[in-house]
Amino acid sequence: MVVGLMFARWNSFRWLPLVVLAMGLVTPDANAQRGRNTDEALKPRPVAFKTKDGANLNAYYFPSELGKEAVPVLILHEWKGQAGPYARLCIALRDAGFAVLALEYRGHGKSRTYVDPRTRQEKDFNLATMGKRDFEAIMSSDIEEAKKFLKKENNEGRVNLNALSIVGVGEGCILAMHWASRDWRFPSVGRRKQGQDVKALVLVSPEKNHAGVAIDAVLRDTNVLSLPIMIVAGSASPQGGEASRLGKRVETAKRKANRGSGAGFVSKMPSTNLSGAALVSEVSETIPSIVSFLKENVEISDSVNPWIERM
Repeated sequence: MVVGLMFARWNSFRWLPLVVLAMGLVTPDANAQRGRNTDEALKPRPVAFKTKDGANLNAYYFPSELGKEAVPVLILHEWKGQAGPYARLCIALRDAGFAVLALEYRGHGKSRTYVDPRTRQEKDFNLATMGKRDFEAIMSSDIEEAKKFLKKENNEGRVNLNALSIVGVGEGCILAMHWASRDWRFPSVGRRKQGQDVKALVLVSPEKNHAGVAIDAVLRDTNVLSLPIMIVAGSASPQGGEASRLGKRVETAKRKANRGSGAGFVSKMPSTNLSGAALVSEVSETIPSIVSFLKENVEISDSVNPWIERM
């Protein structure tokens, strides 16, 4: 994909094209690479994690310059997807002050290998045979490793993990909803905050189920339904019907809880048959709508989602 024009706004950031190139896009010409931010911690970069069960994970991190006032956004791509198609979204969010982590979970993108615990040999994931156990491992291990990275960034004063937001795409919406529910089941112990960090969800082209894990299983969780939720889907896309159904359930739940008000729920259904990565990158209103929703619905102050050092 040729996106030379998109870099005109970021000419002062010499390092940015290198990360975007790694995500599968074309770099601009050398004249656009003048200037350099000298703080290594603020440079977009690929990052690597290893899970407890031996999966080697890749992600792309776009830090914010807002420090403890930076809202972190975790992007979870669709099944058989990767982080690359979401470079435009990452950059737009970072330009708006967010810190963005685009995770490639096991078997996807550059997260292709794992260490066999029996033989200690590195092997490749076989995406064709990955099922429910792997999908659940993504929630219990892969996303948790991503959170550990953001926890470290939090304690170094570069983000506010207490204001974590998640953008899920396709099957990534199921992961986002289930992991948010899991996160909210970890209460604070004394002064130690363990979870309850997810403060907003954006669901793009949501799928109903994958590998026997259904999104409906979370729709009774009042903690999740109380969060600001945005649903985006092409009205003529394969996910359009599911997005409408899911949106009605979320809005109804919010109205019951808020005395008739549907505040905190936004539905965007552009007239298109595009879905997933194409809906994000090729429909002009999608990225600005996501950025606006998160800016309007995730607050940081001394009393709302304050920065907290994590143990």
